[in-house]
Formats: sequence, C-alpha cells, structure tokens
Amino acid sequence: MYKVWSVKKKIMGFYISKFGMLFIYFFWLNNRNLFILSQFWRLSIIRCDEDEAHVASVYCTVCATHLCSECSQVTHSTKTLAKHRRVPLADKPHEKTMCSQHQVHAIEFVCLEDGCQTSPLMCCVCKEYGKHQGHKHSVLEPEANQIRASILDMAHCIRTFTEEISDYSRKLVGIVQHIEGGEQIVEDGIGMAHTEHVPGTAENARSCVRAYFSDLHETLCRQEEMALSVVDAHVREKLIWLRQQQEDMTILLSQVSTACLHCEKTLQQDDCRVVLAKQEITRLLETLQKQQQQFTEVADHIQLDASIPVTFTKDNRVHIGPKMEIRVVTLGLDGAGKTTILFKLKQDEFMQPIPTIGFNVETVEYKNLKFTIWDVGGKHKLRPLWKHYYLNTQAVVFVVDSSHRDRVSEAHSELAKLLTEKELRDALLLIFANKQDVAGALSVEEITELLSLHKLCCGRSWYIQGCDARSGMGLYEGLDWLSRQLVAAGVLDVA
Repeated sequence: MYKVWSVKKKIMGFYISKFGMLFIYFFWLNNRNLFILSQFWRLSIIRCDEDEAHVASVYCTVCATHLCSECSQVTHSTKTLAKHRRVPLADKPHEKTMCSQHQVHAIEFVCLEDGCQTSPLMCCVCKEYGKHQGHKHSVLEPEANQIRASILDMAHCIRTFTEEISDYSRKLVGIVQHIEGGEQIVEDGIGMAHTEHVPGTAENARSCVRAYFSDLHETLCRQEEMALSVVDAHVREKLIWLRQQQEDMTILLSQVSTACLHCEKTLQQDDCRVVLAKQEITRLLETLQKQQQQFTEVADHIQLDASIPVTFTKDNRVHIGPKMEIRVVTLGLDGAGKTTILFKLKQDEFMQPIPTIGFNVETVEYKNLKFTIWDVGGKHKLRPLWKHYYLNTQAVVFVVDSSHRDRVSEAHSELAKLLTEKELRDALLLIFANKQDVAGALSVEEITELLSLHKLCCGRSWYIQGCDARSGMGLYEGLDWLSRQLVAAGVLDVA
C-alpha cells in the first residue's frame, strides 16, 4: 500500500510540477510579478502535514505545521491548539538558517564591511565575539527585503528590455516581409476568399529599374535614329555635291578638249586663215585661263577627303565635321577682364583694358571645338541688353574681378539674375576668377563662398577657375572643362 501511494505521489508531483511550470510561463508572458510566481510555486507543491492527500492552505506559526482548511479546524479545535496562530501560506515566515560556525544560533545579521562580502552572514555570537566583531552590520530581514526589491526592479527592467527586443524583432519580421512580399488572403466582391500576391519593396525596386532602363533604351533608340538621319543627310548632301562637281569637271574637260582641238585645226591651216583666227584664238585662250584660275581657287579651298568626322555631345546629339561649333556668351561687371580674356584666347596677346561699348565677337578654335564667343559690355546701363544674346547659348562665361572685394556682392546679384533666365537654364556656367596675380586677391574658395555658388547653382553644371588674363594662366583649363562637358567623345574620323 505504501509503495502504491509513493508511486501516486511521484506521478501527482510530476503533473503538479508541470502544471506549475505552465502557469509560471503564463504569468511571465503577461508580465506578472516574479514574487507572486515564487509564491504560486510554493503553494502548488506543499502538502497538508495531517493528510498528504490534501493541499495545505494555512501555516501554524506555533506548531510549525502546514494544514489544509479542513484539518486546521479539526486539530486546532482543542483548548491547547485553539490559541495557535494560523496564517495563509503566502504569509508563512521563512525558515531561519542556522549559523555554520555556531549551529545552535540562527543567522540574524548581515556584515556590511567590504572585506566580508564573500561571507557576510552572521549570528549574534559572530557579531559580538566572532570574526565580525565591531563590523558594521544590518538586520538580515530588511537587507533581504531590500535585495528582493532590487531584484524586482531588475526584473521589471528585464521585462521592459524584453518587450523592447520583442517589439524590435516584430518590426524586423515586418520589414523583411515588406521587402520580400508574399501571399495575402483577400475577399472579392461576393465575399469569396482567395490568395493574392503582394509585391514587396524589392520587387517594386526591380520593376522601377527595369522601367527606367526601358525608357532609357527607347530614348537611346530615338536618339540613334535621329543621329543616323543626320549622318544620312550629310552623306546625301556630300554625294550630291561630289556628283555635281563630277558633272562640272566633265563639262570643263569637254570645253578644254574642244578648245585644244580647235587650236590644232587652226595650226594646220594656211597663214591667211591663221591670221584671221587670231581674235577667236585669243578669246578662247582668255576663257581657258579664267576657267583654270577658277579651278585652282576651288581646288585650293576644297579638300577631297572621304572621311566623315563625327562628334557626339553629352546629350547624344551628333555633329558632322572636324570642329563642333559652340556659342558662348561672356558676361560680368565692367573692368572684370572679359575683353582681355577674349583676345588672349584669340590672338595670345595682352590687350590693354578698354571699356566695351556694345559687344565683341570672336571665334576661338580649341581642340575639336570652335567657340563663338560674344563679349558683352558690363557697364550698368548695358546690362539690360544681356538678354538679347541668350538665344541658343550653350555656355556662359562669367568673369569676376578677384582683386575688388567690394564688388563681389554686386557680381553675386547679377549672377543670381542671370541664372533665373529660362533661355539659360540648360547652359553650362564657367566662372573665371580673374586677376589672381594681384596681391591680396580673393582665392577661388573665398569667391565660391561669397557668391554662394553651391546654393545658387544647385542642379546646374558649373565650374570656377582661377585665372590671370595677362599671362593666360588658367584660361585653357576652363576651356578644357567646357570641352569635357559638351563633348561625350572626341572627333571620330570614319574613313
């Protein structure tokens, strides 16, 4: 009988322990107090001392027994036990731990000295006469309660931290699902549920890239067709001109042959006829000389070359010819050095500054480009006329006098007005910081800051180059930048 009861006890203890673990997990998930969990654990496994089949619910502090409510009424109905104090199991006092050095005495104090932290527990004998004599101490129960409070605070922090981690993990899962996409159950108009594929952000990004390059491919195809039409038109015009030249040369050759034949016939006639043909032969020779002179002039100016020079711009336009023509407008305040820069580029010589009344225009060839540069006067009364030179302008050269700090703000104002013009919104902007050779001149970085170029030229291709118009320092570096911006590839000679 005892063995059967022992087996039953083990089985019941197993299920109770499992049951207790489930409840602990439940309370943990619901952020319940850890102290309540520990008390629940104690309640779930303590048996009644009078009858082990019963679960204890009270504790007698006098006779130190665990009792169920039924057995408590039976045993404590006598005169001797009726005065015993019974408390709920949750209020059961902890069993006192006995001192390892003085086993008849319970541990009642905690030593607070730093050197005793490895073994701080002590009884009254240890406190008064033992190794903790004279040490700072505190009572065991308040110290333990303080530690319990710290543990509860730490447990609260841990729960908060756990919630933060769980929330972050849920967000991570949601982000991953949002990126990858997946299947989603939706209802149609008649209430029937069906799965529907929901694209993720990764798929949307891929679709965006495909659409962009598809549009780019279509644009390139259109630009290719336009470029080929330009080449075809050039080839057609060139062939027409060459064939016309062939016909002209055939006619000219026929006329020369006829004249030669007439001269040979005249030579074979008698003297009288030769004398009579003098005027006719003279006119014929004069005509041949004129035709020969015209032919020489044409041959000197025309280069018979089968190559077709092709140049591509940054926007994929094609230019046929050895030099691509670029229209440039040079602007800036009066005295900044615009005309000096123009003639230095054109003639490679220094020109004494003379105020420009109206404009100057010169053609400057550099590498595979032919710059048509318009130099417009910068005096205050001439600035309203600048707008008449904006049409079809591909680049603006704005010249700043680096030696006049006081006029930089005025230059900033004029440049700001310039950049608001619709006709110049696609034009390149090259800024020449001129007169860098003058002592005390502003540096390129200072001018960039004073003109607020990073803010003013946002969304526009621009470049600032320090230069000296007298020596030519920095001028061709600016033209190099314009060349790189305007031309996608060098001149290609297609033989």
